[in-house]
Amino acid sequence: MAVLLGLTCGLSLSSIAGARRTQSAYPRFLRSAKASTMSVTDGIFDPSTDATVASFPDVVQARTYVSFNVVVLVGGNPDFGQDLEPSGTLDGRFFDQDRFAPTKGRRPAPGRPDEIAVNEFAATRFGYRVGQRLELGLFSQEQAGDPSYHWHPPPPKQRTTVTIVGIGLFPDEVLQDDGDRTTRMLLTPAYTESARAYVTYGFQGLVLAHGDADVDATKRRFATVAPPGTSLFRVTSVDEFHALQAVRPLSIALGLFGAIAGLAGMVLVAQALSRLMRLERNERAVVRALGATPGALTGGTLVAPALAILIGTVIGVVLAVAMSPAMPIGPVRKVEVARGFDVDATVMGLGALVVIVVLLALTAATAWGELPHRVVNRRRSSARPSGIVTAAASAGIGPAAVTGLRFALEPGDAATAVPVRSVIPSAAVAVIALVGSITFGASLNTLVHHPRLYGWSWDATVIDGRGYGNLQIDKAHALLDHDPHVATWSGAYFGSDSIDGRDVPLLGMDPGSVVSPPILHGRALEDPSEAVLGAATAAQLHRRIGDTVTLAEDGGPHQLRIVGIATLPTVGIVHGAHTSLGVGAIVASRLVPGFDRDITNNIGTFGPNAIFIRYRRGTDTRAETARLQREVAPIADLAMASVVPAERPAEIVNSSSVGTAPALLAATLVLGAVVSLGLALGASVRRRRRDLTLLKALGFTRRQLAATISWQATATVAIGLLAGLPIGAVVGRASWNLFAHKLEVVPEPTVPLLALLGVVIGAVAIANAAAAIPARTARRVSPSQALGGD
Repeated sequence: MAVLLGLTCGLSLSSIAGARRTQSAYPRFLRSAKASTMSVTDGIFDPSTDATVASFPDVVQARTYVSFNVVVLVGGNPDFGQDLEPSGTLDGRFFDQDRFAPTKGRRPAPGRPDEIAVNEFAATRFGYRVGQRLELGLFSQEQAGDPSYHWHPPPPKQRTTVTIVGIGLFPDEVLQDDGDRTTRMLLTPAYTESARAYVTYGFQGLVLAHGDADVDATKRRFATVAPPGTSLFRVTSVDEFHALQAVRPLSIALGLFGAIAGLAGMVLVAQALSRLMRLERNERAVVRALGATPGALTGGTLVAPALAILIGTVIGVVLAVAMSPAMPIGPVRKVEVARGFDVDATVMGLGALVVIVVLLALTAATAWGELPHRVVNRRRSSARPSGIVTAAASAGIGPAAVTGLRFALEPGDAATAVPVRSVIPSAAVAVIALVGSITFGASLNTLVHHPRLYGWSWDATVIDGRGYGNLQIDKAHALLDHDPHVATWSGAYFGSDSIDGRDVPLLGMDPGSVVSPPILHGRALEDPSEAVLGAATAAQLHRRIGDTVTLAEDGGPHQLRIVGIATLPTVGIVHGAHTSLGVGAIVASRLVPGFDRDITNNIGTFGPNAIFIRYRRGTDTRAETARLQREVAPIADLAMASVVPAERPAEIVNSSSVGTAPALLAATLVLGAVVSLGLALGASVRRRRRDLTLLKALGFTRRQLAATISWQATATVAIGLLAGLPIGAVVGRASWNLFAHKLEVVPEPTVPLLALLGVVIGAVAIANAAAAIPARTARRVSPSQALGGD
């Protein structure tokens, strides 16, 4: 019993501690990486502006990353297929602030212009490896802006042969939306200094004295030094929120698995100790007859179980600590800052205390109930026969089936009673867990494969310059209005602003837009004075439908009435603030700061940053998207328009990490139920040898004796199925609805009927498999034993 308790307790404590460690991994990584509180840019790199921003009263530290037109050269010619985004720095960003985290190799030496690192996405896409050498070509803005640049590139301004010394992750890439995935290259301060004259843009990271409390003031100050409508911001706490949301499914599954494993272990141990104490009834009766008091009997009975419980708990704690290097799990494991052994004193201490207290209490209650005078009283009151058994006998079913039902539902005489009824709740709980986990897993699969549920209620999105460019609306009408496969479309603008003092990413859409994100509660925009909030943003602002919020737009504050709560899509500018699950707001297009931003300076072409397209029913989505991709270039200011399918938020991307956790959770309970059933059947055969030998003496064949045990197992599981199937489906749906609410997606639970049919068939088969050994024992009983003692 001590070993069994140690194994289950260790698995439980390890899983629960691992869940806490997994959930806290990303915030701990951000602290170790010295992450910026926020990032700001006006689209260009101006050292004097950076110096002014760094001198703001709330700024503790400021570091800037800059970019260039750097291309990988192959055979001396640019290979535009290797479209790496260069990230350089003059003051140490990604080296001493927002530190790049190598997962292979190391961070480049700041003073070496010939060393670089690439992110994991680039390494996977282009097959890069540590130690590989690349030749880089640096081009000026004028060269890159020439129409013939991609077809007849001029000689680069600078050539540099570099070595990839590290592959890893930038701080915002650990748990990332699809839309933010870009191939990136980290250049050293030494290289950046040599290429300083060719910088294209910069993004400044700021560490603020009071964290998010200083964000709004810093934004207002930045607006005074940046050209109107050019300010872009990204707040790290928003990324952290999405990261925690993304890892939460894995943490919940791991913690739930640990809790159920611990519960199953305690149930098994408590049942086993109870059976052992029942076997010592005769010894206790003798000791009681010799004058032992009830208290002394109870205390004596508890000595061995208490010792087993204490030893098992110690084994469990030691095992949990030994298993701790396997945690955390999922994407955050790559950036875990404290790998190796970990002692979670809270989990270990409280967990061990709960196990000891609960098992000692259950064991003490059993020991008190097993006192000789209480056993005698129970013998005097014969148990009522089961109504199900009586009905089965009246229906004329076979004697083996009736006897099996009796063995399953009637414990028998108190002297040789078998705790068979305790197995039925275990079977029911196992079925509930299995059906609940199957329902949860099916609902998760439905979510992952239906973008509408996580905000993309359209088929494709045309986006210009990764969200920084403006599409020309007249040309968009000419292209899309005459496309027979396009049912309808709507434009959208990207930006961010302060709502009631909190920085919120915005999606600007015209009131009455036909294509818009799915509304959870309320309705979509119908007037410029209205707003639709993401569920998480509404909760953070403590606002509901009908309340009023203040949007601190550049032209003056606007009072907006909340008319809806939506599941917002993950869409917006790359590396900048954008809407995602639960976070953000939909407002009228002209209320988005910088909605008329046009980085090509083509005045009068301030179209949307993106267009959401819904195809007609029956359209081949892939073929139409590919065709549009070939035709959208003329409607983009940047000539970089792309047609993208639904982009998954980090929460959905990371859902694959949950993997088989629900099934593993259910398998643990099923295994516990099978063990419990097998032990109960074995005890039943041993304690009912007289019954079995009498049945054999009265004419039962060996096959009928084996069938009796099989019927006992089948009846036990059948009752568990009758109770567990409907309850499990309800539990699974309720769990999914709660999970979907926490994840800020459209709740749409799925109950897979075919899978539940498989559960029924599998449960009966497993029960009969568990009954195989006890049934073989029953076949071998000898009628001569009916005349002898046990």
